[in-house]
Amino acid sequence: MSSLLHLVKGEIIRLFKYKIVFFGILVSLIWLLVIGFQTPEQALAIIPLMIVTDSGLMAIILIGASFYFEKQENTVKSLLVSPVSLVQVMIAKIFSAIFTAFISLVIVVGFAVIYHEIDVQILKLLLFMFSIVISHTAIGYILILRSKDFMSMLVKYAGLMLLFYTPTLLLALEIVSNDFEILAFISPSYSGEFLIKSAFVQLGTFKQVIAFVYLMGLGLGIYGGYVYTKFKKVAIEG
Repeated sequence: MSSLLHLVKGEIIRLFKYKIVFFGILVSLIWLLVIGFQTPEQALAIIPLMIVTDSGLMAIILIGASFYFEKQENTVKSLLVSPVSLVQVMIAKIFSAIFTAFISLVIVVGFAVIYHEIDVQILKLLLFMFSIVISHTAIGYILILRSKDFMSMLVKYAGLMLLFYTPTLLLALEIVSNDFEILAFISPSYSGEFLIKSAFVQLGTFKQVIAFVYLMGLGLGIYGGYVYTKFKKVAIEG
């Protein structure tokens, strides 16, 4: 346990060192400006998308930047040859992503609750945010571990973001009927947005369970089946 706490502490220190927390907060402050100019109803409609963006898609960028900074400084390589397990290293990195997502969540939702007096189920919101972080960072590590540098990862990330948000756009523009909404849940971002929305308004319980189990299963499956076996090799090769 002491080794894990030491790793977590190191990850959080690096988040501040690389100014990742700073840029995460900056994005959240931009969201506040957007929310401030909306009506409560409009704010309620866009907040779930903001949270998914920060907890999921933005998390991919942040862990990518952190990973490549660490590779340049040989920090990851040093960790992997130290007396800690790879599982502990991965847990620490997941926790760092949860840490940045939590800061954003507090800023955005806290402002919405105070400014627009929006009601929210806190425990449900935190649980669903966790599932979004797990699933999206796992997918993010696939991009990271299959890219030579940060720029090549960003190119792949742009395509991924377009793919993930396509179902939301198709349904919002009514290009696709709501009868096919269940197919949209294949997109982790759409599933995450649905879950976050359910923390603010009443939505179908069955769909919430499906979306949550899907995100957790997807994330843990990728971490266990791909990231765990590939991470050490890529980090050591440099």
